[in-house]
Amino acid sequence: MGDEAGINVTEYVMIQVTYSQAGRQRRKTYQTERAAKRSIRRWLEQGGEEEARHAILYVAGSETRMFRNADELEPALSTSPGDFYRSQAWLTLRAQAFIHFGNHCACCGAKAGPDVALQVDHIKPRSLYPELALELDNLQILCRDCNLGKSNRFTTQWR
Repeated sequence: MGDEAGINVTEYVMIQVTYSQAGRQRRKTYQTERAAKRSIRRWLEQGGEEEARHAILYVAGSETRMFRNADELEPALSTSPGDFYRSQAWLTLRAQAFIHFGNHCACCGAKAGPDVALQVDHIKPRSLYPELALELDNLQILCRDCNLGKSNRFTTQWR
């Protein structure tokens, strides 16, 4: 299949969730199954025990699954930034980012040195796009000053 409206159809996977509560339904589309499951888990955890609610997960090419309890899903990733940045998955990906993108700031070009600390930045901020936290394509190398200036307000890709 070809490229239609900037989307490579061969790589696009439809992931939808139908949320049902008190006879009302709401359907939402997600980019990744992981993001859909995280959302289902949060939604189920918010409901009280007395509320009859369930979520149905539809993934193209997979069996449809229904969830009535958050415990049916794998535990959510910790929301503590300290836990994430100490995780083996992040430390490994961080090293890969330096190897892949180089040892200089993608914004101002500064190289690592006594006065320049380089950091691995999430292009789309982890606080707003947690499903992209461990995606190499969502990372870039920035010096501390450029990264602090960017904060989580901008999604500029400098590389």
